[in-house]
Amino acid sequence: MQVLVVVLALVGVVAIFLELLMPGWDSYVGVFVGVIAFAVAAGIAVFALDWAVYFIGASVLLMVLAGYGFYLFLRKRQFHSTMILSDVDDAPRVDVSGFLGKEGKTVTLLRPSGDVDFNGVRMTASSDGPFIEKGIKVRVTEAQSNRIIVSAVEGN
Repeated sequence: MQVLVVVLALVGVVAIFLELLMPGWDSYVGVFVGVIAFAVAAGIAVFALDWAVYFIGASVLLMVLAGYGFYLFLRKRQFHSTMILSDVDDAPRVDVSGFLGKEGKTVTLLRPSGDVDFNGVRMTASSDGPFIEKGIKVRVTEAQSNRIIVSAVEGN
């Protein structure tokens, strides 16, 4: 009986860790099997009262040690870097402050962003509000960081 309890508990722990390593593995079969095996093992231990205290203590200790070991394993393999999006922006920085007040012509539809030609220099720009059709004359109303905001010039 004690061997069955230990085997079921180990199957539960292994199944849960397999699910963490292989997300989507047969649609959460690992978590389901792990929880069921651990629950059955806990139920058997509770009904065998003479071993219940030892089993529950050993299970909690085993789970804490296994969790810490798993944390160290993932940290060492840098597993978290594949699960978390990085904040790296590799786009080249262009000083657009010189475009403030300049006029250009839209090369593409701005909805709300698109391309604008400023005397042969093609830049990506955003509309300050409504869509702007292709071929419309625009003026830069705001230029900061890597972003150019334009509005349509009156009398197009």
